[in-house]
Amino acid sequence: MYYIVGSDNQPRGPIDADTLNHWIAEGRANGQTQARTDSSETWQPLAHFPEFAPALTGVASPAPSGYPGAAPPQVGQAPTTGDATGGLIPYKNKQALIGYYMAFGGLLIMCIPLIGFLYSIGTIWLGFKGLKNVKENPAVKGTAHAWIAIIGGVVELIVGIISIIWVIGMIVSEGF
Repeated sequence: MYYIVGSDNQPRGPIDADTLNHWIAEGRANGQTQARTDSSETWQPLAHFPEFAPALTGVASPAPSGYPGAAPPQVGQAPTTGDATGGLIPYKNKQALIGYYMAFGGLLIMCIPLIGFLYSIGTIWLGFKGLKNVKENPAVKGTAHAWIAIIGGVVELIVGIISIIWVIGMIVSEGF
């Protein structure tokens, strides 16, 4: 049984040799795809495994995309670098992207007592989750979006706290 590194840089397996040969034939794996056996902890390209030489013969082995050790994108998947957005929209880092849009939406919500406060906490949390995603897998991108979510969320949190204090002050001064 074998384990391979997928296009998302995550290990896959256990996979039997027949399945792996089929994936090579489909173009989902190639000589550069990082793999290891059950009995080994060392990752190496599939080209180093003699049992896959027949399947790899005549199969093009493009350079891995993204970063060293990554397998090529699987059939039907977008590549890890370069896309129609030019890499500007981190669609693979949902937390960073959602937090980014929430930071801008929070500009309208932040003055609503309690709701703005809770909304800003969610924005900050998504920003930190987005940063964690980038740290774990740099190919997902989204560092700038995550930081905008965090900074925007902090500003909105401050305004939310001020609005809560203002409402409490109004209630106390009116004698309710």
